[in-house]
Amino acid sequence: MRAFQITETGNFMTKLLSGETFDLFLLEEASLHMQINWTIDGHINMDFYTREEQEKLGLSGHPLVEWSQVRPGFRSLILGKKAPTALSIILHCPAGQMEKALLEAGLKNLLEYVGAMVLTVRYDGAQVTLVTGIALKNFTMDKQADAVWDEMVVRFLSDQGIAFTEL
Repeated sequence: MRAFQITETGNFMTKLLSGETFDLFLLEEASLHMQINWTIDGHINMDFYTREEQEKLGLSGHPLVEWSQVRPGFRSLILGKKAPTALSIILHCPAGQMEKALLEAGLKNLLEYVGAMVLTVRYDGAQVTLVTGIALKNFTMDKQADAVWDEMVVRFLSDQGIAFTEL
């Protein structure tokens, strides 16, 4: 687990809320504190879809919605002259990318333990902090998956032109 402070808040928020930079991430939960507090649960309600719709949309296998599907509505809640007093977004690395990263790192044995690679975004009204983490399906003392995810996030931020310092 590593924590990063974003040094260019405006640039980051534009990429998060208006651009496609984070669109492939899966949303677990988002909260927004404005005139009222909004909370969004990113778990897909499978009962909303018929089995055929689930297959057509490729929903089987991942229970979370892509950030791209929620981002426009979330952004519309923020539009206006006043910034939120707080914001929190919990994103997951897509399962396919997580598996690929672990396999490329020679960590096939950890696939049965790692449930998700998580990136938490927090805005406190002034600054943005990112925290990486691993959600385990089964307990393990092995921290190699954490190191792989931490490095993936550092590379992603750098590749996307997002300025940060490590906390």
